[in-house]
Amino acid sequence: MPSPGSLPNVGPMPDAALFTREFECPSCGAPVPLARPGSRTLVCGYCGQTSHLNADSLQAVGEKNLLIDYGSVFQTGQQGKLGDRDFAVLGRMRFDYEDGFWDEWYLQFLDDGSEAWVQEDDGSFVLFQEQPRVEQPVDYDRIEVGRKVDLDETWTQVFITSKSHARVNGGEGELPFRIVPGEDATFVEGIWSGKIFSLELLAEGQIPFLGTLLKLDQIQLSPAFS
Repeated sequence: MPSPGSLPNVGPMPDAALFTREFECPSCGAPVPLARPGSRTLVCGYCGQTSHLNADSLQAVGEKNLLIDYGSVFQTGQQGKLGDRDFAVLGRMRFDYEDGFWDEWYLQFLDDGSEAWVQEDDGSFVLFQEQPRVEQPVDYDRIEVGRKVDLDETWTQVFITSKSHARVNGGEGELPFRIVPGEDATFVEGIWSGKIFSLELLAEGQIPFLGTLLKLDQIQLSPAFS
């Protein structure tokens, strides 16, 4: 295991009020904190190893990958306020696509423990919240952009604005579902009941989200610290 003095600076860690326990990275032996008991993926901040949480141990999956920092205002381990609600940034995912990449930041609100995601793409931000999953199999190839589609009994009359393929570049911190760096991901985006709709088709499942545009002046973020 690396000694504390030899470990690189990986930014702020989760607040002590969130901390529940600590695991050992199966690759380098460094400490990997768990802030939310329901998380299923943890990423080592020192070597970039992605691991799935199985009971009381971590199982390494995929190749090591430390996400490159491109100067986002968000940072894993940071805390902030959205309106009158305090939140913590527990992790993020990065997706690569033909025109570049985008990040999805995983937030936990501290008042009730609910979750949200902030999608950051080329300077724009959308606040998404996960919805009940689409249980009926989605036939991606038959979905047409510019048309309305019924995905299941809940998600009806979704107007499709785009569909795309991407690749999971990697993750950071902790995530509520299992990911594997390098796995393919498929996305269907549109409008449902006047809200931004996004459907992620992952190996983990068909996960729908509803979102609203977010301006940075709506958010107060704690200053970065080492």
